[in-house]
Amino acid sequence: MFEVIGLVSASSDAGMTEQGSLDYAIEELKKQAAKLGANGVLLVSSGESTTGFVGNVAVIAKTVQGKAIFVKAQ
Repeated sequence: MFEVIGLVSASSDAGMTEQGSLDYAIEELKKQAAKLGANGVLLVSSGESTTGFVGNVAVIAKTVQGKAIFVKAQ
């Protein structure tokens, strides 16, 4: 059993690759959940958003949202 203790979200355009950006965003999601006292995260959604432009190239950030959960020992 688990209890939902909050909602968390994060984004990142820090990675050198799309997967790197997604990995970074998920790590940030985990850190936010831990600050709420969670010991797990249920990923609710992921996507992309444009954060700006460098010349004529769009800078795309990976976004993730989740539920911070506390899994109870049985």
